[in-house]
Amino acid sequence: MTALSLMNSYLLLDGAQIDGLAAKIYALEESPLLHLLYQQSAYEALAEVGPLLVAVRPHSELAQVFQQEWHATAGIWLESDASEDDLVEHLRSLIHVRLEGEQTTLFRYHDPRIMALWLVPLNADERDPLMGPVHRIRLPADSGAKLTLLRETKPQTFARYDDKPWLRFSQEQLEQLNQAKHTCFDQRLLAHLQRFFPKSLQGMDAAAQHQFATLCRQSAARYGYSAADEVARWAGLLAELGSDFPQAPEHDTYRQLLEQRDLLPAKRLDNLIAELQCQLLRTDKESVA
Repeated sequence: MTALSLMNSYLLLDGAQIDGLAAKIYALEESPLLHLLYQQSAYEALAEVGPLLVAVRPHSELAQVFQQEWHATAGIWLESDASEDDLVEHLRSLIHVRLEGEQTTLFRYHDPRIMALWLVPLNADERDPLMGPVHRIRLPADSGAKLTLLRETKPQTFARYDDKPWLRFSQEQLEQLNQAKHTCFDQRLLAHLQRFFPKSLQGMDAAAQHQFATLCRQSAARYGYSAADEVARWAGLLAELGSDFPQAPEHDTYRQLLEQRDLLPAKRLDNLIAELQCQLLRTDKESVA
């Protein structure tokens, strides 16, 4: 039997980015075996929105949906010549990392954009132990082509999950990956703006659009908003009221709402959106009159 015939293909998919992921897989595959990597870990409560591993047959309906809908941002194609149990255990061991100061944080390596920034710069001696039982990783490239990472030497042993992560990141590595996460977030925010506030991006080239997305994210953070839905709503305020929101003289009412410290931040944001809607209604009535 050849080495090629022993190679199995898998999809590592992001349950946080694909709504109803398990149900979608069951609709595409008959009796699939799903491995939720946060199960049997300290993060079991998040298992439904964490990474999920499933075997895939090339050219199957699941493979086609992956290529059409998920491969750019929500999953990774893996190939392995190891047992499925070894593969699952190794991938589970990578779900969190230790930072300087012995802090632990979840690691979203199953995002293909993060995976590329993490593994591509490494040489084979550094990358092979991290890939472990994974023989090949197929990633999308910025050019639209495919990027393939190939393990050169198969390690003698594979990592296994422990509540104390074996994987460590330096401050420099963390800053690089944080920048990558910001880039990914900004891309999703631009898609939101393009859908709901297209006029706000008119006349901007790609660089200007990304600069505006960064401005929205940083502006929201200054007022205590960092969750994706909060930043998206804050970006809508900037899209309607201008990039100088809420500092322009005509934004005094909004500043007063932001200064209501007796309210929770989420409620203050609700009030800002309500005030914007009232202002837009007043403007419409005045234009009709």
